[in-house]
Amino acid sequence: MANVKLAYKVENNLDEYITKEVGKRMAKTGIKVLQVDIMNEIADYCGVGFENIKRIKRNVSQPSLGVALKIADYFDEKVENIFKIS
Repeated sequence: MANVKLAYKVENNLDEYITKEVGKRMAKTGIKVLQVDIMNEIADYCGVGFENIKRIKRNVSQPSLGVALKIADYFDEKVENIFKIS
């Protein structure tokens, strides 16, 4: 099978959404919340491993459509607000 270069690039704002969620929870509870905690919750919610979410967040790998939709659902956002195709 030949290597096929994709004509599009997917970028995400996942880091921004995770940071906002950390701030919301800290403001609500007064307890320190780490990004790692949120990322673990997302991984559990999506049924994937923590490392998978970590790679998606860093734009090292792209989520499947199902995972992208679940991530959007976790944040109660539209998928296109988190993932941008260019």
